[in-house]
Amino acid sequence: MNELYVIECRKPDGSLDFAAPQPESVFGMRAINGISEDAMAKIVYRRCPNAVLTGTNIPSWPANVDPRWHARRKTW
Repeated sequence: MNELYVIECRKPDGSLDFAAPQPESVFGMRAINGISEDAMAKIVYRRCPNAVLTGTNIPSWPANVDPRWHARRKTW
């Protein structure tokens, strides 16, 4: 099964950050409902072609677009 990720906007202290822009403004509702690695990589690469998109740093891929954004595996 293909893993899905949710993309969150967080403050440096780890609490949720509701300030604009939010990840769904770039990734669409898939940021909330779940996005595959491939779909996330395509969007990040389009916005930041120099991004390092290796399998070891998937949670940090969205930070290439906005440093407050991080991905985590969807567990539900």
